[in-house]
Amino acid sequence: MRGKMRFFSGGLLCAILAVFLLAAVTPAFADTAVGMKVLPGLGGLYKLNQPLALEVAVDNPGPGFTGTITVVQKGEQPGGRPDLPRVAINADVPANSSKQFRLVIPGELAFTRPVVQLVSGGRALAESRVEGAAVDGANRVILALGRDIAGGGLQAWLSEGPGAQTNLKYLSAAGLPANSLLLGTADVIMINPAAVAALNAQQVHAIKEWVNLGGTLVLFGGAGAGEGGAFAGVSPVLVTGNQMVDGKLGGLRSGGPLAVAAGRLVAGRALVVDDGVPVLARRQLGWGEVVYCGAAAGDLGGSARGVWSALLQNAVPVTGVDHSPPDSVTVPAAGVKNLPLRGFYPVMTQAANQLAGPSAYIPQLAGPPAPVLVLLWLAYTAAVGPLLYYLLRRSGRRDWAWALVPAGALVAAGGFYLFTPAVRIPGCLTQTLSVVDILSPDLAAVRSGASIVAAKGGELTVHVAPGFIAGPAVGYASGASPGLVQENGEQSTVGFGRVQYNSLRQVYAYGLQRNRGSIAGRLYLEGKRIKGDLVNKTGLDLRDCKLILGGRVIQAGSLPARGTLHIDEALAGSGPAPGNEALIAELIGGGGRRPGEPFFRERQMLGAGLRGDSPGPAGIQFTGWHDGAPGLFQVAGKDSRSKDYGLTLVEQAIELNVPAGRFYLPAGLVKPRTGELGYVSTPENGGKVSYGSIPLVYNIGGVLTGKQFKITALDIQYSSGQFDLPVEIYNYREDKWEQLPDGGRRITGAELSRYLSGNEVRLKVAGGSRGPYPVWPGLAVEGVVY
Repeated sequence: MRGKMRFFSGGLLCAILAVFLLAAVTPAFADTAVGMKVLPGLGGLYKLNQPLALEVAVDNPGPGFTGTITVVQKGEQPGGRPDLPRVAINADVPANSSKQFRLVIPGELAFTRPVVQLVSGGRALAESRVEGAAVDGANRVILALGRDIAGGGLQAWLSEGPGAQTNLKYLSAAGLPANSLLLGTADVIMINPAAVAALNAQQVHAIKEWVNLGGTLVLFGGAGAGEGGAFAGVSPVLVTGNQMVDGKLGGLRSGGPLAVAAGRLVAGRALVVDDGVPVLARRQLGWGEVVYCGAAAGDLGGSARGVWSALLQNAVPVTGVDHSPPDSVTVPAAGVKNLPLRGFYPVMTQAANQLAGPSAYIPQLAGPPAPVLVLLWLAYTAAVGPLLYYLLRRSGRRDWAWALVPAGALVAAGGFYLFTPAVRIPGCLTQTLSVVDILSPDLAAVRSGASIVAAKGGELTVHVAPGFIAGPAVGYASGASPGLVQENGEQSTVGFGRVQYNSLRQVYAYGLQRNRGSIAGRLYLEGKRIKGDLVNKTGLDLRDCKLILGGRVIQAGSLPARGTLHIDEALAGSGPAPGNEALIAELIGGGGRRPGEPFFRERQMLGAGLRGDSPGPAGIQFTGWHDGAPGLFQVAGKDSRSKDYGLTLVEQAIELNVPAGRFYLPAGLVKPRTGELGYVSTPENGGKVSYGSIPLVYNIGGVLTGKQFKITALDIQYSSGQFDLPVEIYNYREDKWEQLPDGGRRITGAELSRYLSGNEVRLKVAGGSRGPYPVWPGLAVEGVVY
């Protein structure tokens, strides 16, 4: 009995010691709990086709610990997506402290309302669901960095109609990300002087890049537009002081005198000049624009709805013809309505994933053609049949056939096996397809898709270049694990765990490259010829270079790094700009719609890159091909037998210089933008394109930026019978739409004032276009530059 008591006491003591030891080594807390808050970026708004930044705040009142913060789908949630990845970041939290972490997740993952888990030592310390508001891709998002902005009549103007398609959100300057890739949800950012003072240098830089990628920046009260100001280099007006003006603002406002920031126009064009002061002005910057308002938003008052229409005419969809229309073109895929593409944000996020699919087709690993296999089989049959019998009979060794025939079959089978692509795959094979859009010598938008074949299987981890957003391509492998995106500051890795022998995985990445270089030089018009020299400063050897000028493709040949191209081509024969499909066919020829056909990869890359139907920076589009990849992906631990393939498409808008004197702009060079959101149905297998009523706005001043010019003739061009219903032109003088003759019309002399307003012409198309792609009417322009 005494022994049993001694044993019981010893066991109890050991249990107590074990509890203390467990408490000492476990990063969980008996008396305290780790707190965690998750705040979605941009005030909780996000779009499905844009990444979302999650700000995770961890409050640790106990001892320090290391762990992992992971975003996962959990439970039965509406819209659950088993193909979406998990996203994780390592967390090292000191004792008795609070620490901030940032994760970037796809908008599709945010839509599933995932859970953020903080795990340490195999134990969940905290958990929080991601809450946010998804914004439809057709809607606009306006961020107001200043509480007085929304109170200046903006909400009243939005309530008149645009508000149904617009989300207005106040955001403090501190809540604005310092990464331009995370600003893609916003279409408009409005800033007042107080907000500019609260922005840091990284945020200012991010906003400028965001504008280049398609955003609209509105500066109120001359915010940051003074000498040495944060936005002085991008503002259309350089502010030099303050002044009182009449306040009518060209009839856009009813009210008394108005205090405004005064200065001089340095870029773009003035929209309103009051008492000699440019009060409203705008300039294009890359794929976006900067809009200047000398008045403070709060001083405009409720009687300034016309001011808001002028400020947001290119950013917010409005109806009617009283204001200029939004700078967007609605050309969605079949069955999708009202999905405007603005700038490069939707292009980067969507096209990067689209590039992963065609990257799986690797021409270098194609098997032998079928005729070759037939000839080899006939040769084998002849060798082990008549020829072998003849030789053995001559030598008197016909009994050897029992051994030689099977041996010949084994040799033939081995030879056929060596012809198969699977044998030629090294330890790891990667093919990367990339599109590089050069926006300026200092900035290029890059998106890439890659297929990776692990011949030996096992762990597969892909490192992505710093600053790029990456993930596993959707649908990369049926039934496979969705993968894990591990974030580490500016660099991410995509892991797939243990993969099977000779299995394929696909990844995508998109982001910005600084100091990528550009195709330098200018092209200029001389009569009806285009001339100039282009210098390749990208560091890439380019082949099959082409220039897209209106409806014509100019062959430019090869352009090695640091090489020069001399251009001297006649413009005769240029016509209306074709749709993307027709343009692709002219750039690379027919075919290429299925793997194995010539130019399959090139067709897919052009389809993911070219934006022939939407307006962009004025100029002539340059395209060139580089046999190689920009080095965005690195497979961890790859051996010497690894092989990398790559193909890169380089695109850039080349500035067009129109010298003083008479000029001719061929049809297609002035691209239209849609005035109000219409409906376009693009059939997948040919047929007609059905249109709703779509006003088209041709801004001639966008091509002749910074020039003083006079238009002497307009030539509206399209084929007779091209559209089922008549094309109409807007008569500004009489405020009505007029029908054009079938096939177009030439307008000269006194009639020009009827159809020109602010160097803009408006056409309207409806019904259907005869072709499997949308083709807008072309507008050729003649005039004089002073």
